Amino acid sequence: MNIKLLTLITILSLLFFGFGKTSFSLNEVIQDDISELKILKYLPKDNKTIFISNTNISEIINNKSKKYEKKEQDTVVLVKDIILAYLGIDLGTKKLEDIYDNELTITSYENNERDIDDILIIFKIKETKDIDDILNLSNKIDEPNKLIKIFREHKLNYLKYIYRTNDNYIITSSNKNLILDALQSSSFSKETRKKYYPINKLLNDFKNEHNILINKNHKANYLLNSENYSLTKEDSLVTLFDLKDKKVILKSYLINNNKSLDIMSYKKIDNKSILDNTNYQISVYDNLLNINKYLNHIKIDNFEKAIFKELNEKLKQNILLLISDDNWVIVFDKNSLSFEDIKLLEDYHRDILKNNNNIYTIYSKNKLKKEDNIIKQIFYKNIFSIQSDNLTFISNSLINNSDIDLISKEFLNSKSNSNAKYFLNKKINLKSPYSIQAENIFYLENINSFFKNVINISIIEFQAKIKKSIPETTTNYFTETNLKIF
Repeated sequence: MNIKLLTLITILSLLFFGFGKTSFSLNEVIQDDISELKILKYLPKDNKTIFISNTNISEIINNKSKKYEKKEQDTVVLVKDIILAYLGIDLGTKKLEDIYDNELTITSYENNERDIDDILIIFKIKETKDIDDILNLSNKIDEPNKLIKIFREHKLNYLKYIYRTNDNYIITSSNKNLILDALQSSSFSKETRKKYYPINKLLNDFKNEHNILINKNHKANYLLNSENYSLTKEDSLVTLFDLKDKKVILKSYLINNNKSLDIMSYKKIDNKSILDNTNYQISVYDNLLNINKYLNHIKIDNFEKAIFKELNEKLKQNILLLISDDNWVIVFDKNSLSFEDIKLLEDYHRDILKNNNNIYTIYSKNKLKKEDNIIKQIFYKNIFSIQSDNLTFISNSLINNSDIDLISKEFLNSKSNSNAKYFLNKKINLKSPYSIQAENIFYLENINSFFKNVINISIIEFQAKIKKSIPETTTNYFTETNLKIF
């Protein structure tokens, strides 16, 4: 089992409990400052994935009883027990809220000698508690400031070593060297940490948050690797978590403080699409070469595929693709391509009608064919086009006037920014699970498989906005994923 996956499972288990709203607000002021947590002094310098939480455990427990029915609460407890058992933690008859003291970090590290990553978990416990309250072993082993090896015969025991500090932080890991690194980090001065530990500077942007996942390993991210984004080791993908009506909302931002790509860079990003309340399940503003993959799950014939191939050869700039069930619409600037240049439509019959300054055209074609001395009528799908003052629409179904107005606004909104010329400008909104590429949510299948029939997590919606302008050297990358649990 990949430990990055375990990190995500742990995060999602916190979400099951139902913590309060944590979404980012530029105007909201919260007293708790996650960037000032004492637990951060134990973080080793080199880590690729880190989760930090200061969510209040009492609020978690209270919200769980309010948000979930009894059956769902039992499932939450089972999920918690499965994760703790895998780690080798046994609370016995004790309650989590009586032990845990609202500070947690989880970091993962590659292990070149094993298929599974190493993990370092640090959390604070209450002053009256110790290691024995966490492990529930037959013999007492707690001793502060001593590295202790954990062993449970005939049981899962992913965490192999544990350590309790004088200030009641538990440091536990699958690799004892990670614990030693954490203790060495704690000896550094605050000035040294600020200088050599960039995470402290990064957290200043998110000091009002309570649950943050920071990932520097971008290899598994399909979108970040599908283009040349010139990613550097200073780039961090920061994910924030929220729970609304049993839906988990993940918001991710590409951050690079050294290049002034901070949370303020995303202030003006419009997270809502004009088409949100329509029945378009897929909305993609991109180049045609990339958006062709979203057609895999709709029924299009060979002629429609040929149309897309020809358009792909002739259209170079960004276009808007919309899909609703088996209907598709492509929108682009009117001056980019003339219909007279589409060779596949040359021998089609055209019927043209003008209405409200829009020119409507239907391209139809039926012909007779002889097979084995039998005359057959061959039907071809109709193709529709609409030309407005500035835009051209191509579709396999007739578009009504209200949709034309909405689509036009969506296209211009996706394209717009008079102050900068974007050479990279993508906007993706996927509302149906079958249209969402597995590469964007690679961990979900593994999580569902790990828990088998205990829980099921599915995607409701996925959004992405990726922009880069001249002469900027950094890329604005934002995604929002809505997950449904149970």
